[in-house]
Amino acid sequence: MPAHNTAKINAPGMPDVPVIALELLDLTNHEDDLQQAVDDLIEKYPKFFKRLLNIINSDHFNLTSKVKNIYQAISMSGIERFSQLAITQVIYQTLNQYKIFGFDMQVFWQDSLRRAVSARMTGELIGLDASTCFTAGFTQDIGFLLLFLDQPDKAALFGEFHKREPEARLSMEQNVFKQQHNTQLAKFMESWNIFPEIRLPLNSHHDTSKTELDKSGMSELDKQLCEVLYCADWMAAVFTADDKSQVINRCRKILSEKFHMQPYRAEELLEAIPDEVDLTALVMGIQVKEHAAFSQILYKANIRLNEDNVNFQELTLRLEQALDERDQLAKEINRELNLAREIQQSLLPESQGDNYPVNGINLSAKILSGDFYDFFELDNGNIYFNLGDVSGKGVNAALLMAKTSSLFRCLGKRIDDPGELMHEINNELCETSIHGMFVTMVAGLYCPQTGEIQLVNAGNPPALLFLENGLCQEFEATAPPLGVMPDTIYSKYTINLNNGSLYIYSDGVTEGYVNEKSMLELGGLFKLIAKMDDDLTATERLKIITDKFTHTELPLRDDVTMLLLEKPDN
Repeated sequence: MPAHNTAKINAPGMPDVPVIALELLDLTNHEDDLQQAVDDLIEKYPKFFKRLLNIINSDHFNLTSKVKNIYQAISMSGIERFSQLAITQVIYQTLNQYKIFGFDMQVFWQDSLRRAVSARMTGELIGLDASTCFTAGFTQDIGFLLLFLDQPDKAALFGEFHKREPEARLSMEQNVFKQQHNTQLAKFMESWNIFPEIRLPLNSHHDTSKTELDKSGMSELDKQLCEVLYCADWMAAVFTADDKSQVINRCRKILSEKFHMQPYRAEELLEAIPDEVDLTALVMGIQVKEHAAFSQILYKANIRLNEDNVNFQELTLRLEQALDERDQLAKEINRELNLAREIQQSLLPESQGDNYPVNGINLSAKILSGDFYDFFELDNGNIYFNLGDVSGKGVNAALLMAKTSSLFRCLGKRIDDPGELMHEINNELCETSIHGMFVTMVAGLYCPQTGEIQLVNAGNPPALLFLENGLCQEFEATAPPLGVMPDTIYSKYTINLNNGSLYIYSDGVTEGYVNEKSMLELGGLFKLIAKMDDDLTATERLKIITDKFTHTELPLRDDVTMLLLEKPDN
């Protein structure tokens, strides 16, 4: 291969599997000593895993709470989801080392991100796993790069390929390379032994006719992923193809036929792609170029109004300008809301690990949450904890949540009686209460030395104590919510935790929908907890419960928050 065609890596064609990829894939063989195997890899590749941890803790990875280390991330997300993310990073870092004269690597990765975010957004709408859709979308065109690595003398044609829509480009690949990129991708995945769970959809994503999909032997989920990838290819082409009118109309048709999506909803997806690409590129450390907003592409395509009608064109221009102003305002509002979300999440305590007496989880139905929980240690070793739910939604509820949470932590450091603490917080909230807003809360003080808990329930669903003998005790509210009546007296339950488990939860748990028609309800929560294996960790048990609401096609209707108290293992 001529020296100018590549840099850093001299071998043409299929790249060798990096050692780090082999070691990542080998993690599945270390069930008994997984944490040690992970620690060994981190020590060997510290920079790689530092970046990976940053990605995992970003909104891109979408964990329910931030993690301190890679092992904790694997425990929460599962080894398969973690491996997909890690291998995707290895693929990028390995292939990005190639410098082929005439081939714009930066543009290639930008296109890959467009397919990835398009697949993720479309997949989420039909209930597929967002992480798997992103990985498949990012990977589906790797074979295109491999074609040029194998025949670098064709790199001058990259620009011609780039401006063609998917079907025309596929035909051009056959003419130029005598093969197509999906063939190269199949060889690549087999050579690296990666992504067995998505190989079939990746290999077949260009032919999604019902007849061909039925012949393929794929599962229904694989067929859906195949159609998502087909659609993502066309969505990405909106930003690159010459004939944008034809590609936009084709996108609308595909989204309508395959996913029953209205044209305005299709345009909302296309409009979101540039910002999603920029954000994801920043998180993953991938450099991308500036790209046009969809509104600009739509205007240039001139597919809505007759080009000869100047008045209509002027109206369109004004409309697009108004939409751009609206989008800028919406972007600013979203930026402020996301900042508020970060501040709100910072108020939640960091996990102390499964061997700590208190563990919690919070899933927000919207950008801002009205639920919260907290726990902290006093100087004498006792642990204060609480879980609260603010009435209402939006910014008002989030502000009241922040105020209540801050009062609890501040006053709790000098008041060692939960009843008195709730009395003081209630009076503070009543002084500045907004009509109709209140806070339901369970709060308590746990003494690790004696195993005793002093518990107060102010308007919250009953706390549940599951005992070793299989029985369950309920601790119902004995007082109204905070912020309703000043000078309310809050009586306490005294509980001996022993080897039991105390579950505290917001009404988003019992009133959360597990399918289109049914809520979990208190009886369902009883059964779910009672059937759990005693060997499961606190984090695993909380995740099993919250997965009931997140593994459905329905969006969360209310915030879901839980707290679990158990005596730690000695």
